[in-house]
Amino acid sequence: MGEAMTTAEAEGEATTVAIFARAPVPGAVKTRLAGAVGADGAAALATAFLRDTWDAVAALPWARPAVATTGPLGAAFADVRAWDQGEGDLGARIERMLRRGLAETPTAISMGADTPGLPARLLEEARAALAAGADAVFGPCSDGGFYLVGVRRCPPGLLAELPWSRSDTLAATRARVEAHGLSVVELAPWFDVDRPEDLTTLEERLAAGEVVAPATARALAALRGGENTANDAAKAQLAPGSATAGTPRISVIVPTLNEEARIGRRLAELAATPGLHEVIVVDGGSADGTVALARAAGGARVIAAERGRARQQNAGARAASGDVLLFLHADVGLPRDAATWVARALSDAAVVAGAFRTWTVADGAQRAWLGPLLHLADVRSRYSGLPYGDQALFVRTSEFWAVGGFPDVPLMEDLALAQALRRRGRIRVVSAAVEVSGRRFQARPVYYTALVNAFPLLFRLGVPARVLAALYGAPR
Repeated sequence: MGEAMTTAEAEGEATTVAIFARAPVPGAVKTRLAGAVGADGAAALATAFLRDTWDAVAALPWARPAVATTGPLGAAFADVRAWDQGEGDLGARIERMLRRGLAETPTAISMGADTPGLPARLLEEARAALAAGADAVFGPCSDGGFYLVGVRRCPPGLLAELPWSRSDTLAATRARVEAHGLSVVELAPWFDVDRPEDLTTLEERLAAGEVVAPATARALAALRGGENTANDAAKAQLAPGSATAGTPRISVIVPTLNEEARIGRRLAELAATPGLHEVIVVDGGSADGTVALARAAGGARVIAAERGRARQQNAGARAASGDVLLFLHADVGLPRDAATWVARALSDAAVVAGAFRTWTVADGAQRAWLGPLLHLADVRSRYSGLPYGDQALFVRTSEFWAVGGFPDVPLMEDLALAQALRRRGRIRVVSAAVEVSGRRFQARPVYYTALVNAFPLLFRLGVPARVLAALYGAPR
């Protein structure tokens, strides 16, 4: 795959996404929530839901979003493309928006704005199912409805006179679609927010990092009058005053060289990690099955670059479209709530970059008895202000390029970048940990534990990167 799609390729892969949302007028929107938070509170939540949903969909490179609305959305949504839902019941309006979407792109998706923080992977899976030949795709909700429906074709009357807002809505809609001869794929279930009790589920998932919806988190915190019900983690999702407005678009860049034993698992983990904008695998000329496995995994762009971790990561950064770059080694696993930690760190405008602590684990059965000793390698991630590459370094894209990216050196490119960044602002090491393979330490435990903990000091004392690279061995 090349570094960039042609215009024709991008057009062919685009999908229209119609986001259904009533105009956020108190007393006319989210009326079932009003009993718990008041009419104004319900309107504030509806506004936040739509903002988070729009920002998440607009961040997908293949999506052409539009808000299917019932009236003017107000100045807060001057940046969105608005479509009038028109007359008729919900089925008629969804059908109308799907047809309008199909006039623009080969496939179309309709979804509600009452699922703030819907994982991007579910939208990716919906698009992939349609691209693979499914005629329709549904995302089921626990209340018997669905959070999205996508189609490749929409015959007249497809959604006419169906039961809505009932426990059998999805079943009846699927039966109708299949009766028209359309093949159907169902995604994993998700939840929507219609009733007061749904707010509890939302707050719990915000707090756990399973949902990344900063506008919603702030709205909930305001409604609770500063109480801790929205949780500090939820409130910290890019609070006002952040250098980036809304959810940060995190581009994950994975440099690889002969990593066929790990790349499949790593990409599967990333696909299940909420809040990530894109994943880019940058291969440096693998002689094994790394590239084929990465392409087969789906959900990631695979590009080629000249061998060398610095060169590969710079190539990934050039291909990225996010406003935050996160560099992830193939033998490092992110925590599930990684996006929340990144958002929290960068909510302080003085912070230009950050990283995670490490937790080194045994790699396979070889020398498994060394497990407890492996954590000696984690000491420096707690005391060093200059993070290593295996700490999943993340940085604002603008700051990355302001210092020229990674220097072209055989080793210590991560420390050199961190030094340059620290001259521009703060680097925050968050308290969450990434899981790091102990393969190198298992091979020569005492030697590498001593070297790696000493490297930051040696580098700061001016020992050349080529000398450190010779001591360390091949950096792969």
